Amino acid sequence: MMKIKFNFFKKLMVYSVFIAFISVAIVQILNLISLDYFYIYRKKLELPLIAKKIEQLTKNENELNSYIDDIKSDGIQINYGNMNMGYKGKNIGKRNNFLNQNNLSLNTVSLIKTKMGGRHLVYYKFINNQPLILTLPLVTLQNYQYEAILIQIISMFIAIFISLILGRYFSKKLTKNLEKLNVAAHKIADLKFVEKLDINTKDEIGELASSIEKMSLELNKAMSSLKSFVGNASHELKTPVATINMISQNLRDNKNLNQNDRKKLYDSLVTESNEMNELIQKLLILSKITYSKNHLNYEEFNLKGIIQKTLYKYELIELEKNIDVEISGDPKLSIKTDYNFFKIVMENLIQNALKYSLENETINIEYNNNSIILKNKTYFNLNGNISELFFPFKRGDSFIKKEIDGSGLGLYIVKNILELLNLKYEINIRDNYFYFMIYLN
Repeated sequence: MMKIKFNFFKKLMVYSVFIAFISVAIVQILNLISLDYFYIYRKKLELPLIAKKIEQLTKNENELNSYIDDIKSDGIQINYGNMNMGYKGKNIGKRNNFLNQNNLSLNTVSLIKTKMGGRHLVYYKFINNQPLILTLPLVTLQNYQYEAILIQIISMFIAIFISLILGRYFSKKLTKNLEKLNVAAHKIADLKFVEKLDINTKDEIGELASSIEKMSLELNKAMSSLKSFVGNASHELKTPVATINMISQNLRDNKNLNQNDRKKLYDSLVTESNEMNELIQKLLILSKITYSKNHLNYEEFNLKGIIQKTLYKYELIELEKNIDVEISGDPKLSIKTDYNFFKIVMENLIQNALKYSLENETINIEYNNNSIILKNKTYFNLNGNISELFFPFKRGDSFIKKEIDGSGLGLYIVKNILELLNLKYEINIRDNYFYFMIYLN
């Protein structure tokens, strides 16, 4: 199996780890920068609430003692008036020297730095004409700051390591399907079509796999049809070329041919040349259809006018077989589609109707806003061959036995043009009458 150079996996893994690293680093840096400020901000909001609660409990010694027990666990020191004993033996603490050493703002939380480098949050207010000082040392937060940074760094590396493992796993799982798509694309490029990629994910990659499978199937069908078409076209061209070559050699080498025989050979030469020219023209039309999907020129034109022009073109066949053509429909009716392609459709259908009709018969062409119907009497009942009449180089056996000239491409061209113009069509044969319907709406 061909080894494919596939670097997308490495790129995806590096990108994943890089994004994880940046994300974790941003989170950790924000934590280090904002943790101290956020803690102080919260405590500044909390200390006035504690003071308010103490003020409410000053008349109830038991509840006050219980509340002091609760807040002592948070490291908050309370100094209220001259009380340093009492409250059931609870050590409330003596009033410190903050009032003497610092200019504290009344009813405001202040951040005080001591001479020893410590920091305290202090809230100062009066309750019942007695000073209340709430003090929260920030020494603990400073002491653990180094450990916090260390833990943050360790956590960041652990997160990156886990991201590396998970990124490698998911990247490999993702790129495994991409590698399958890459292998399939190389095979299709070498005309080795794949049937199933075995990718069943319900995401964009799964949709891409389904599209490649469908494309491979359609390309396989198209290539098979193309090979068959080229083979048949080569065979069809080979016959008139061989006939022309044989007649030309006979005319060159046989000096004893009388004037009548020479005329017959010349007539055969012209006939074969015309047939080969018709076949080449139809092959060129088919080639034009394949690249004209996005180059259609829609225009409005009179329907009866294009029918009459086509009948005039094949008037000789009409006269030779003494065929009447009856046209019924609104003479002013116009349709809007690609004129040149629709003209080719009408030429093929009317030519076929004239060629394959019995002598002294009538061809009916009816049209209205919804449809065009061509009706002519044919030789035999062709119900068994209806679906095959649209195949390239396919002709009904009864027509071949009657030795009617034709390439077998007429209805194949009609089918492809009508599908190009988004016009529906239908063939029906009833009581030896051949019906071809084109639905305009």
